[in-house]
Amino acid sequence: MNENNKSEDDFFRELLSKSKLELPFSDFEDNVMGQIEKEVLHQHDFSKEFRLSRFFFIMGSLFGIILSVLLTQIHEPIFGINPFNLTLLFEIIFASVLFTQIDTLIKFRKWMSAKKENQD
Repeated sequence: MNENNKSEDDFFRELLSKSKLELPFSDFEDNVMGQIEKEVLHQHDFSKEFRLSRFFFIMGSLFGIILSVLLTQIHEPIFGINPFNLTLLFEIIFASVLFTQIDTLIKFRKWMSAKKENQD
């Protein structure tokens, strides 16, 4: 029985010694590890930029809402434009930009979740 185990061990040792892969280049491992490090740094930079973009999106949205409220309180024409028309124009532009940015954010989140699922 012990001899049988020994022959199996020898067999597996021989099999594993034949399964070693030769690296195509002497610096192959260094190149692969360097690419992995670049990818990790890129993902970190990407998440930092994404957080920053969300911050500016929220700040811009708040600024637009405050400006919209302030425009409704103006009663005198600005540059010869009726304040009601100016407010209406601003609100239409603001709503268009806000909704397109929200749509882009939703699409981006779906893309990121799909990408994360593919990696797992």
